[in-house]
Amino acid sequence: PYGEHSTVVSQWAAQQDIPCLTVPTLKELVDGSLAWVEDATQLKRWAIPALEYHFLRHTNGLQGVRELLERALSGRLGQSVMGCDSWTYAYLQHAVGLEGVPVLTLQGLEGEQLAHYFSQAAGECPTVYSTRTGKSILTSDSDQKEAYKELQRLAAHCRGHLGIAWHYWRERLREPAEDSDDSDTSQELWLLDALAEAELPTDTGDLATLLLHTLLIHGGLEDHALKHVLPFSDHESLNARFALARRGILSSQQGRWQVAPLSYASVRQLLESRNYLVDPL
Repeated sequence: PYGEHSTVVSQWAAQQDIPCLTVPTLKELVDGSLAWVEDATQLKRWAIPALEYHFLRHTNGLQGVRELLERALSGRLGQSVMGCDSWTYAYLQHAVGLEGVPVLTLQGLEGEQLAHYFSQAAGECPTVYSTRTGKSILTSDSDQKEAYKELQRLAAHCRGHLGIAWHYWRERLREPAEDSDDSDTSQELWLLDALAEAELPTDTGDLATLLLHTLLIHGGLEDHALKHVLPFSDHESLNARFALARRGILSSQQGRWQVAPLSYASVRQLLESRNYLVDPL
């Protein structure tokens, strides 16, 4: 999750001049329409940036993706590349079956790898200090293993997920005090020792728990889709979504509600403790 696989696949497809299949509408998914699948029949090569947007956990919502995978694996749809969230993959593997599908997964990152990524992503790498130790964590020329210990803790907390680690990193960075007399502090930043996370209460109810799981396996959903995938009334589902959003557990991205990156660890822990299907990463 939060690994931007859809962006990676979209950019790769554009570079290779490979068309991307149109995302089916909610109505098409609810009706079990195969029109979007038929679009691939005339293409020798095609791509799907985010497979999680091409199905619903609904009576008819799996028909399209099931037909797509069956045709693709039988060789009737040419060559393809599909981006897929790890939670979606775990669910489809259970609900549809993905035996024989070649899979490439980004390896989990360690602290040293995060340090190299953060320094390169920043362009001109600033010096970052730990508020806990006062020592340098990230510098433009540092290759000391001691400096990576702080980032190793971050990598462990985020289970090696680059996208989640990036969000934590950005939220924990702070600039020096404005009244500092040192003219060189413009290239200095401080990393907070801890960041307050939006945690779920231990008495989180079944409705909220199922909603969180549903959002994860779909890569997020719009409000009007909730009634199609949850065994509760529209009113109950929206109230649960409102409550989770107020706590900071959910955030909205392009109109789709999803588990907020800084809440992911506690949400995953809750789902695993209640024996929900979770991703293997």
